Amino acid sequence: MSEADVAVKPVEATEPVVDNQTTQAEETKKDAGVLKTTARTDYKNFKNNRKFDPSALEVTDDADAIRKQVEFYFGDWNFAQDKFMWETCGGSENKPMPLEKICTFKRMHRFQPYSAVVAALRDSTFLDIEGEEGKEAVKRKVAYQSAGNTRAKSEAATVYVKGFGDESPSTQLDLENFFAKFGEVKGLKLRRTGENLFKGSVFVTFADEETANKFIAMDPAPKWQDEHELKIMTKHDYCEEKSDLIRQGKLEPNGNSSKKFFEGRESGSRKGKDGSRDHDDWKKRRDFDQKNGFRGGRGGRGGRGGRGGRGGPRSGDRRNGKPSEENGADGDNAKRARDDEGSANEGEPAAKKVDTKEQAE
Repeated sequence: MSEADVAVKPVEATEPVVDNQTTQAEETKKDAGVLKTTARTDYKNFKNNRKFDPSALEVTDDADAIRKQVEFYFGDWNFAQDKFMWETCGGSENKPMPLEKICTFKRMHRFQPYSAVVAALRDSTFLDIEGEEGKEAVKRKVAYQSAGNTRAKSEAATVYVKGFGDESPSTQLDLENFFAKFGEVKGLKLRRTGENLFKGSVFVTFADEETANKFIAMDPAPKWQDEHELKIMTKHDYCEEKSDLIRQGKLEPNGNSSKKFFEGRESGSRKGKDGSRDHDDWKKRRDFDQKNGFRGGRGGRGGRGGRGGRGGPRSGDRRNGKPSEENGADGDNAKRARDDEGSANEGEPAAKKVDTKEQAE
């Protein structure tokens, strides 16, 4: 999320997109009953692929809804991933943000009049509102503090769910209401291709790992719209599943990673122009290996599987078989979550078709 609505937004691990071939029958059997996506990608204007439209929301002065929305922006889950919020408030410096700016966020347009927003926030137990009339500013009562394991705890409470079909203008809101029935939700990210097309799956982060596990263990399992089966697993298991496919050669790691913002730092960006190694450029590494007859490759002395030397795992290298995690399909994670997806953006890198076996979803 980020610059609320002047843009488009909210946090999803991504794996490469490849051609569907020999494993299609196996995948179809495994996901039998799961609603598929059928929408076509608009390659001329990627913005058309994103269907969410908060302008369709009914105007209201509901105090609870106002507090919930603004508290979400400042809440730990979104605040740490939302570049615009973080930088405007100075992170843990807890600088107040003008309420007038917050009201420009797309999801805030429905809350009218301005005085109703002010009144609602004065009753917040999480936020403080200060300043003269018409120029109020908002900040957290307690400044954000990194616990060190904040990210790990959030990941442990995150579940991958697939089977929601094509996106409509209300899909984001419909999914928020759907998951709210199973416990407190901190964030919900619609997973998208690099062209902004909804993949039919989400990452939903519950309040804690226990709540997430209860959702996964539900029997009978939840169904979308009371009729469609869902594929449900922890985010960790999902990433492991994709990593296995990469190691088996059925998926090619996607090299088009974008920057991911968290607690004031950006990571995962491709480098290279400054002379540093581009961990994501698998084509260059492949060409280099081919020119050298794959010497020093897998196995054998000095190979990557060898006794610790250069063959050891290299952090950030796509060859370790781990799917990447992206933030912001448009590279603008400061604006998307809070508006389009109600959470720190989890866009995905541009789809890359390769000569492999399975479609990553």
